[in-house]
Amino acid sequence: MNLNKVVFIIITIIQIPSFFCAIYLFLRYARRGSPLKLLKNHLLMCLLIVATWTITIELFSAQKYLWSGSVTIQTSWFCSFWNISFLSTATLNRILMAFMCVQRHFLVFRPQIYRSRRSRLLFHYIPLFLTIFGVLIYFIVVNIFVTCPHLQFDYSLFMCGYTCAVRMPNLGMVFIWIHVFLPTAITTVASILLPIRFVIQKRTLHQLQWHRARKMIIQTSAIASMYLICWVPYTIILQLTFNGILSYSNPNINKFFIYAPYATSLLTPFIAQHTIPGWMNRKIIEQIKRRFFPQRQCTVQPRAQPIAQEMNRFT
Repeated sequence: MNLNKVVFIIITIIQIPSFFCAIYLFLRYARRGSPLKLLKNHLLMCLLIVATWTITIELFSAQKYLWSGSVTIQTSWFCSFWNISFLSTATLNRILMAFMCVQRHFLVFRPQIYRSRRSRLLFHYIPLFLTIFGVLIYFIVVNIFVTCPHLQFDYSLFMCGYTCAVRMPNLGMVFIWIHVFLPTAITTVASILLPIRFVIQKRTLHQLQWHRARKMIIQTSAIASMYLICWVPYTIILQLTFNGILSYSNPNINKFFIYAPYATSLLTPFIAQHTIPGWMNRKIIEQIKRRFFPQRQCTVQPRAQPIAQEMNRFT
C-alpha cells in the first residue's frame, strides 16, 4: 500500500467523527440560549462552517485523488472549482483565525466597543462580511477570469496542477504574503500578546471581568495553538519553496502542501466542542473518568467498642 492510500485511510478515520461533531455543534447552535450565538463565538462558528464545507464537500475530491491518483471529474470547470474551494477555505481559515485573535483583545480589554448595535455593526459584522466575501471574490476572479500562457490542466496531479492564481509570480507573491504569511504572523503575535496583557492588566479587572477574560483567553489559546501548529510550518516551507531554497518537485514537499491545509478543518470541530461549555462536555469527561480511571470502592465497617467506653462518652 502506497503513502497516498495510507493518508486516505487516516483522513477518513478522522473525517467521520469530525463530521458528526460538527453536526452536533450546529444542533447546539439551534437551541435557545446557546453560547455559540454569543458575539465572541461568531468567528468560531464561521471557522466551523468553513471546516464543515471542507469535510463534507471538498475533501472527497482529495480522497478520490489519494485513492486513485486522478481527478474526480476530468473537466476544466471542475479543476477551477477545486482550486477556488481549496484556496478559499485555506485562506479563510488563516484570516478568520487572525481576525478572532485580534478581536479577543478588544473583547477582553475594551468590551464597551461592542455594547451598542451601531458599534457591533461597524467593528464586527461589516469587517466579517467584507473579509469572507473579499476572499471568495478574489479567488473566483483570479481562478476564472485571469489567464496565463501554457495553462493546461493535468488530471493526474492534485488540483489539476493549480491555476494561474498560484502559477503566476505576481499572484503567487500576493497569495504567499497576504493570504498565508500575514494572517499567520498576526495570529502568532496576537495569541502570544493576549495572555501577556492579561497577566499585566489583571489587577485592574473586576472579578466578573477577570473570570470572563480568563475563559476567553483559554479558548483562544487552545484554538490558535492548533492553527499555528498546522500553519507555521506550512508558511515557512512555502516561503522557502517560492524563493527556490526548496524544490516543489520534491515529492515530500508536494505531499506536505496537499495534506497540511486539511488538518485545521478536520480538527476544528473537536477544538470547538472542547472550548464551548455545555452539559455534553461534562458528560463526556465523566464517562472517560469512569471508564479509564475507575474509583476504588472501599467498604468501611464500624469498629465494635466496649459498652463501658460508649457510656463514658456521654458522661
